[in-house]
Amino acid sequence: MRYFTFIFLFTTLPFLLLSQNDSTAFDDCEIKKNGIYYAEFDKETNIYIRFHNGDTAVTTSSTNNIRKASKFVHEEFGEEMLMGKYFTNQNNCSLRIKAKNDFGHVKMDGFISNGKLALTVMNMNQNTSKNFVFKFHPVSYIN
Repeated sequence: MRYFTFIFLFTTLPFLLLSQNDSTAFDDCEIKKNGIYYAEFDKETNIYIRFHNGDTAVTTSSTNNIRKASKFVHEEFGEEMLMGKYFTNQNNCSLRIKAKNDFGHVKMDGFISNGKLALTVMNMNQNTSKNFVFKFHPVSYIN
């Protein structure tokens, strides 16, 4: 019986220690609004996401020149881009974006980690999906 208790204790103890919550992870769940997130779609095109106050998100695909894209990916041009709402869950750092315009509809699901977004982008019109990791590019001004 002692042998069984000894084995049980040493096999479960590491899992219990590793499963403890890290309080620093909550800072990692934050969406940055002072720039744009981008991911490479192909050699010439990036996908962009910009978050605004409240729960508004604007997304589009465009040139892979991040500086140029950062000037026009914002709320003012929302009708020309996919515009919608985003939802976050601070408990597990999950993120969901639903955006649409007259020509398309996308849904993005994933999580926030180390300042990046890992998202599955689903094109609802074409019934296709692809995984992307979005990096953050800060801008010196906010539109």
